[in-house]
Amino acid sequence: MESYLQLFITGIKAGNKNAGKSTVVAFTSTSPQEGVSYVTQSFAVELAQRTHRRTAIVDVNTLQQIDIFHYSRIAAFCAKTDVPNLYVLQPEKEDRVDENNKAQHLRPFIGGSEMDRGMSNLQTLRYSFDFVLLDCPSLKESGDAALFAPAADGVVVVVEADHTRKEQLRGTLKTIEMAEGNLLGCVLNKRQYPIPEWLYQRL
Repeated sequence: MESYLQLFITGIKAGNKNAGKSTVVAFTSTSPQEGVSYVTQSFAVELAQRTHRRTAIVDVNTLQQIDIFHYSRIAAFCAKTDVPNLYVLQPEKEDRVDENNKAQHLRPFIGGSEMDRGMSNLQTLRYSFDFVLLDCPSLKESGDAALFAPAADGVVVVVEADHTRKEQLRGTLKTIEMAEGNLLGCVLNKRQYPIPEWLYQRL
């Protein structure tokens, strides 16, 4: 994992179009259930532990449903995890009524489409975290990964071993390219090891 992580960091630094801000990387796949969330979380844990930088795991669906509005409201949406420096985006907790039972605190609302809200929220997150990893649905389920690709500094495609077909993968890579996304590479997930691990280590 360490060598892959180093290549990952090198790639996103080379493609970072937002000097002085955090690095945003989108993770997606060709088809559902190829392990995008698992890979996103694994990379996030490694980044937080090895770089000691503030890292956020961001589900794109949640990103488009909330209204962060301002960086001062980050704490209302980003929960700390057991891993130091690692946070997870979540829906905002319900506002509490004050002790005098007065009206609840009014939340600012960003108009426009879900994509508009998502992009606005993403820019706010850039100012609060060093790494923002976007957990996107597969391109078969949604076009979110392609829509967010230009706003990200890189895109990683998760490929399930012995499942994803070459022509499907080519189509996914072409979609990201046409969306002007910076493809960082592919991650082979769920690989089977018919040869015992101890034997692999001797090869």
